[in-house]
Amino acid sequence: MENEQNIDCFLCGQSAVLKHKKFPGYQEPNAFEIYHCQYCNTAFSLPRNDSTKIYDRIYENNSKVPGYDRYWDYANNVSKCSNPLQYLADKEDTYWAVKEALSITVEDKKLAKILEIGSGLGYLTYSLIRAKYNVIGLDISHTAVMNAINRFGDYFICEDLFNYAKLHSESFDIVILTEVIEHIDNPIDFLESINMLLKPNGRIIITTPNKSLYPKDIIWDTELPPVHCWWFSEDSIKYLSERINASISLINFSKFYKYKYIAIDRKRLYNGHLPKPFFSRNGTLIISSNMDNNSLKSYLRKLIAKIPFAKVIYVRIKKSLNTDKIICDEKGVVLCAILQKS
Repeated sequence: MENEQNIDCFLCGQSAVLKHKKFPGYQEPNAFEIYHCQYCNTAFSLPRNDSTKIYDRIYENNSKVPGYDRYWDYANNVSKCSNPLQYLADKEDTYWAVKEALSITVEDKKLAKILEIGSGLGYLTYSLIRAKYNVIGLDISHTAVMNAINRFGDYFICEDLFNYAKLHSESFDIVILTEVIEHIDNPIDFLESINMLLKPNGRIIITTPNKSLYPKDIIWDTELPPVHCWWFSEDSIKYLSERINASISLINFSKFYKYKYIAIDRKRLYNGHLPKPFFSRNGTLIISSNMDNNSLKSYLRKLIAKIPFAKVIYVRIKKSLNTDKIICDEKGVVLCAILQKS
């Protein structure tokens, strides 16, 4: 950077440093400033643009948008599984962590009332119901809720969180937020409303992309703005827990990554290797998941997954050879925190 610029951190109010002036956005020609706060180890983007049209385009191209295509696969497949929650836990660290967190926090599945906020396509709420949890899903999108009801049953409600919290104070034992909080403009207000929903000693299970895994000089490695406007770390979530007067515990991912090897190439994350937008100026999808699915690398991954013990051997070889990789272990590409109401 030619001249470092500081502003007050949008999360904690301490000094945040401008790390990039024109970081690519999710759609051309949008570009964003990226700031890092050393005090709470949080990255955030500015300006805060309305992302409604981008989400509409993601839904229109549901099976083709990299990163989002897997959600549609999950929605299509969970109803075919005898144990859909285990299916999700085997697929992805996010759902493995939710399953792990629930096993720690729930003593009686029938008595513990659970709310999933941002239930979207509905497959996690449905999978939890199939696992005998007492859960409903809440989403602000009428389209998402109606699609989830039509696919999985009448387990979903369409409502704004802030309105719902006023009418249902102290109604739930657990609230689940998977990959939601990084989308929210004001996460403190959001969590305070969730706190209203919780019974005394109730818990919030949060998953979000994990900045803590990466060296401090990495600018941004989460969804491009304005889809994600925050990149949180464990310190960020600890700060949020303090603001809502909650205790916090973090999920250790080492059991998941023992057999689900993930290594991140450090070289692609530095300033000279900026990501590309997913949509053109006129809304055409530029980068399709089909491109990766047809690659040799993708084919080899799928082949290894089908061979017994091949993945374990592959993990050990890759770990021994990696010199410039970030290896997931106790920490992963997502973090999972359990916040307990005081």
